[in-house]
Amino acid sequence: MLLKVVKGYGIVSSRNLRSIASGNFDPDSNYDKALLILEKEDLIDSKISDFRVTEKGQIWLEENAAFLELDKEDASSADTPKKPYEVAKLKMEPKYLSIFQALRKIEKNEINLNPEFQRAFVWDRTKQSRLIESILIRIPLPAFYLDATDQINWTVVDGLQRLTTLNRYCREGSFELTGMQFLTDLEGLVFEDLPAKYKVLIEDDTQLLFYNLMPGTPVEAKFTIFSRVNTGGMQLTAQEIRHALNQGRSTKLLHKISLDKRFRDATNGVVESLRMSDRELILRALSFMLLGVDEYKSFSDLDSFLLHAMGRINSLDDKKADFLEGVFYASLEKVQALFGRYSFRKFTERNGRRSPFNKALFESWMVAVTPYSMEDLVFCKERIVDLFIYEINKWNDFARSISSSTGSQSAVAVRFSRISQILNEACHAD
Repeated sequence: MLLKVVKGYGIVSSRNLRSIASGNFDPDSNYDKALLILEKEDLIDSKISDFRVTEKGQIWLEENAAFLELDKEDASSADTPKKPYEVAKLKMEPKYLSIFQALRKIEKNEINLNPEFQRAFVWDRTKQSRLIESILIRIPLPAFYLDATDQINWTVVDGLQRLTTLNRYCREGSFELTGMQFLTDLEGLVFEDLPAKYKVLIEDDTQLLFYNLMPGTPVEAKFTIFSRVNTGGMQLTAQEIRHALNQGRSTKLLHKISLDKRFRDATNGVVESLRMSDRELILRALSFMLLGVDEYKSFSDLDSFLLHAMGRINSLDDKKADFLEGVFYASLEKVQALFGRYSFRKFTERNGRRSPFNKALFESWMVAVTPYSMEDLVFCKERIVDLFIYEINKWNDFARSISSSTGSQSAVAVRFSRISQILNEACHAD
């Protein structure tokens, strides 16, 4: 939703807005159509290629707040943590590279800056320039963390903003230095215009410390490490870390579904693509579809379950992967046939107020409708809706299971069980 994005940024340039919204619009022409509609309806205002929300747009957002929001999910779990791997299997090796060597590996695609994350590049020109200035005045840079389990191709997990900045300045010439505090005489210079001594200082004399996870390190250990050291300028989300560690069929499938119009329509576009929130939502449903609710008991939290599921999806053959994708789309259509504009939301009466989009309901309904035909569900529709409203109004264990501590084993068991019971009672009533 472009209007929501513009409001969040206050004022955003046309170039940045297109980049930020790129994951929500496919093909690109849909972005232009959406922008044209917002301008025509006077919901956004354009001033010298910068966009801002108009007063009319602000009113529209307030009136449709629930429609455009996600429930603030508490996915925590009080379950006893399980030891996911043997600490002795954790293999990490420190390695020093000059900036020249690091940039050379980037040029040869041996260090993957991962274009999936580039849309979330958030540093402005001043912050990028200050990084270059820090190098020139010999302030040591923090360590970088990479997944080097593939000995040739490394994936950056912590330090992406800094490496991207170095590549943008020293190789791409993407920006001029600005906002310098100490070396003000370098203001406005691109890398090629720097005095030779500064070029040498940057490329040859500055050593970067890389901590590389080596072959043999369990994927669970990688996730733990990258979650704990992920303190840089752009902290990666849990799904971004999972994405970096599980390249293959799973990442391609999640990306494909996230762009599909059926998914966008079913979720009303409220689940953002910028930080892979949409892919995590899709993964949650696919994980329970593939592994089943009972297997969740083997994991201490949602993160470890989803990490395992991505590995399992990567191991599927074409036929099984296509089948899983087909089941996903079929479930979307079934839930929409039942609830329409109230799909995946709490509501306490027919035609009443809709609550924000609920992630726990999404995964639960997507799995529960799988064994039912569209015809059977539509036939039982009124009874299903009545039973669901009844459960929400009772504010019992079921209502709590989709609102708080949603990642706990008990909450998962309760909500999946009760929604299955609703369908069973409605469709098998005498």
